[in-house]
Amino acid sequence: MDFNTWKTLDPVEDVARKLGFDIDSCRSWDDYSSRFQAANDRNVGHLVKRAKEIAGVLSTGQLPVLQAMLHAADFSRQADEISEERTWRRLDNTHGDNATAVALAIMRQ
Repeated sequence: MDFNTWKTLDPVEDVARKLGFDIDSCRSWDDYSSRFQAANDRNVGHLVKRAKEIAGVLSTGQLPVLQAMLHAADFSRQADEISEERTWRRLDNTHGDNATAVALAIMRQ
């Protein structure tokens, strides 16, 4: 599986939409990271702030997807903050496309 497979997984598209981030225009992992960082910087940290806001309303499967998306965009510290140091425990509850999305984002292949 590659980046294009990852970005079209339902959980990734859903979380990106909730963040207000246009993932469709991203062509690679590096492009994703660059665009995510640029959008966050351009909007004075809006994407990270929005991630913290939606973290409380995401399903137990979607939250690790959000954390993985932040990690893949080089916002690992913010992903850790959202997890309240329970990242691995949350991954135990992640299955199906959510688990695939998390694994691909961690591997960035």
